[in-house]
Amino acid sequence: MSKNTDVKKEMISTCLEVFRKDGYYNTGIKKLAEACGIKQSLFYYYFKSKEHLLEEILKAVHGYFNRKVFCIAYQEDKPVRERLNEMVEITRDVFLRAEGGCIMANTVLEMVQDQPQFIPVIRAFFDDWIAANAHLLKEKYVEAIAIEKAEQAVQDVEGGIMLMRLYNDPKYFFKALDRGARLLD
Repeated sequence: MSKNTDVKKEMISTCLEVFRKDGYYNTGIKKLAEACGIKQSLFYYYFKSKEHLLEEILKAVHGYFNRKVFCIAYQEDKPVRERLNEMVEITRDVFLRAEGGCIMANTVLEMVQDQPQFIPVIRAFFDDWIAANAHLLKEKYVEAIAIEKAEQAVQDVEGGIMLMRLYNDPKYFFKALDRGARLLD
């Protein structure tokens, strides 16, 4: 991997945390460059705009979840309960570490009306999350019910993340994850 690729990945990771915490509209290039420890002019070497950076961040987050979480649903050599529990644990760890909640949901709430170019990336993330959950739930339910329950589980987790942030209490998030894990009972 080239040094430029490493720097760009590090910038994406750092800027993800800034956007998650401060939001898109409250964050300028100056703040992002400072967080990365670079000059503003160098920022534009890696990203043509703040919008381009956010799109790269959303794609990186989606890629991470595809590689680390969603793929587990399709590991047919493991029992379905084990796969679901593993997905729940990784999701729990990711969002407990992520100050500011879910960048996908935050972006939708903050800017979907003004910046519709991000909708396809965000929809793809949620589509993959729902599909992974539905794949597991098909062990117990017919396809239509599995999809409905998968959608409900994702909605529940996102709501749990929001309430966790609002009340500064992870119990809402934990309860949502636990309800999702019990869908196979």
